[in-house]
Amino acid sequence: MTIYAWTIAKPGRQDIKHVSDLAELHEYLRVLDLPGAAPPDWVTMDTGIADHGTYTYNEGSMDEWSLTWTKVDEDTEIID
Repeated sequence: MTIYAWTIAKPGRQDIKHVSDLAELHEYLRVLDLPGAAPPDWVTMDTGIADHGTYTYNEGSMDEWSLTWTKVDEDTEIID
């Protein structure tokens, strides 16, 4: 299983920082129902190509948000 460290940032909210697999990240995106969000699997589709990436939705004001992810080395111990 591939693990990612990721952050969801939105003005006016505390950043959400977590380490999980893509399925859990997709669930966070689904539950948060952020404005202008593409389906969660589309947002992170680049992970098949890149070990890290950023998705930004920027329509201004309070609708702006971003997701940044980085693949965690498989040998790294995860402490939750």
